[in-house]
Amino acid sequence: MLQSVIYGHFFYKVSHAQELMEDKTAQPTRVEVVKIIQLSAQQYRHFSANLLQDMPFIAANKDLTGWYKEVTRCLLVTTRGNRDGILVDSQGYNYARYSAYVPDKRSLNLRDVPVDHYNLKLKKSLSGQDR
Repeated sequence: MLQSVIYGHFFYKVSHAQELMEDKTAQPTRVEVVKIIQLSAQQYRHFSANLLQDMPFIAANKDLTGWYKEVTRCLLVTTRGNRDGILVDSQGYNYARYSAYVPDKRSLNLRDVPVDHYNLKLKKSLSGQDR
């Protein structure tokens, strides 16, 4: 697979994508996008606001991610209408254990990377109850 270099870094157990966007460090990090997960705009907003929530598309692909030979193998979670995305290294878990924000996915080498389109059924939150 093809590798890319992003300028930023992966954060451990961040709950909301906004925290990733506030990163002011710009260190080069080598990544390999092993699969693109394309969500609807609503699903992407839900995912980016709930990075620590178990997601079926991460669970189905968790064995593809991890750190190997100084390269972070990850999923790119994005939506068709946005240029940005979130890189996810689940480390074998069903949620975004390590994540990094990518402001422009065109900066990644995505040639021949498989794309999965997901149609998540978003649960309506019960008032006053959390998981």
